Amino acid sequence: MSYISLVDKDFRRRVLKTPDAWWVVLVVDHFALPVLALLVRLHWVTPMRLTVMGAAFGATAVVSLGTGHLILGAIMFELRFFADCLDGKLARFHGLTSARGEFLDMAMDVLLISSAMGALGWHLSRSPGQLPPELPGACTLACLILFWLTCYDLGHPDVNLSHPPSSESALARWRRHHRLKRLPSTVEVETGLLFIAPLIGNAWLLTVCFVAAGAFYVVASAHLFLRLLRRTSPPSRPRRDDSQSTQLAT
Repeated sequence: MSYISLVDKDFRRRVLKTPDAWWVVLVVDHFALPVLALLVRLHWVTPMRLTVMGAAFGATAVVSLGTGHLILGAIMFELRFFADCLDGKLARFHGLTSARGEFLDMAMDVLLISSAMGALGWHLSRSPGQLPPELPGACTLACLILFWLTCYDLGHPDVNLSHPPSSESALARWRRHHRLKRLPSTVEVETGLLFIAPLIGNAWLLTVCFVAAGAFYVVASAHLFLRLLRRTSPPSRPRRDDSQSTQLAT
C-alpha cells in the first residue's frame, strides 16, 4: 500500500471518531495517526490482535499497580488505551467494525479499568495512613455501575432523539470543528487516576484523584439513570376535558 499522508482528508474521515474524548483528540491522536499510517501497510496487523495486545498491556498494568510499581503500571495502562484507540481506528479504516468487536472492546474496558482501579486502591490502602480502603472500593463500584448503565444505554438507543438545533453557539461550533465532546468524559477521569497520578506518584494527588473520580462516577451514573428512567417511562395518556366527556356521554 502506498504511503498515506496524515493530512489526507479521506484517511482522517475514515479513522477518526466525531466527536471524541478530549484526551484522544488533543493528545492521543497526534501519536496514533502516524502509527496507524504504518500499521495499515502491515497485513498481519489486525484489530483483534491489537485488542489482544491491549489486554496484555492492561493485565500488566493491573499487576504492576497492585504490587506498587506505579510508574510501570501507569505506562502499561496508557499503552493499553493507546492500543484500544488503534484497534478501533484500524477497524474503521478496513471497514471491519462489528457488533462482536464492539462487545469485546467494551468487555475489556470494563474488566481492565475496574481491575486497575481496584488494584491501585488495594496497594494504597495497604500503605499506613495513605488511603482508607472504602474510598477506592466505592470508586470502583461507582465505575462499574456507570459501565452497566452505559451498556444499557447503548443497547437501547432513544428512538425519539430530537434533532439538534438549527443554530448553535460559537463554543458548540468550535467543539464540533475540533471533534470534541461537549464535556470531558470517563476517558479523562481514568487517564488522570490511572496514568497521570501514578506516574507522578504523589500520595496526596492519588487521594484527590480517587475522590474526584468517585464523585464523577456517582454524578454521571445518577444523570444517566434519570435519563434512562424518563426514556423508559410509559407515555401519559391525554386527558379529555369535562365538556367533551359530557357530550360523549349524551
